[in-house]
Amino acid sequence: MKIAGCIIQKKNIISYSEHLFEARYKNRYIYISDDHGFGHAVSRELIRYNIEVCGDDGLYDVDTVKDLPTIEDAIKYALEGACLIPSPTHRNNRSL
Repeated sequence: MKIAGCIIQKKNIISYSEHLFEARYKNRYIYISDDHGFGHAVSRELIRYNIEVCGDDGLYDVDTVKDLPTIEDAIKYALEGACLIPSPTHRNNRSL
């Protein structure tokens, strides 16, 4: 599976649907779900996702709730938050 330039091998994907994504990538466990107790998104076009990225050392790189349009956007947000892919703001600041 390729998302935002990252290739996550199928053997490392535990679950992938429009409501849930679980995978291992670069010594991290990624968990994204819309089944949680954190309320509803601020608008009807968005879905509220619980996003967690935890390293093998037990420390969380990302532990947040975010309103996004699709689970693919939530996966990209998780990868950027865990610094596994460059975020757009970091790409623009390279020349500084």
